[in-house]
Amino acid sequence: MNRARVWLVLSLLMSGISAAQGPTRPSAGAPRPASRQSRSQYINYLQTSLTKGTQWAVFENNNPQLWGKVRQTATNFLTNEWKQGKLRGSSPHEAFWVKCDNTTMTQNDLDNGRLILQVGVAPVRPAEFVTIRITQRTARRK
Repeated sequence: MNRARVWLVLSLLMSGISAAQGPTRPSAGAPRPASRQSRSQYINYLQTSLTKGTQWAVFENNNPQLWGKVRQTATNFLTNEWKQGKLRGSSPHEAFWVKCDNTTMTQNDLDNGRLILQVGVAPVRPAEFVTIRITQRTARRK
């Protein structure tokens, strides 16, 4: 079995809010955000939760069925964050987006068993949209 190799890349996305769909549930070990925490602390919380919440993917084959499960996991988690008022927008569609498909991974990624999840979130403060990229090593190549 492969061990999870996780790289996190955080960048600001200055364009508008895209449509969102995705998967993730918070890990029991992930820190819960406090009501008065900084944006960077909240983004770290999201990264940790999404990374731990998708670590099960390391035991799966990297294929479209896995991508759908990962998107659903992330969407569930981020919808919960939005319902708790931690993401801005009048709907989950405006508050975040989730990508995990053949547009987030190159053929080299697929050949080497890398699964790449990208999410964009609109934290309540400040008004910037933040993109988080999470990479997991999967059990087998596509």
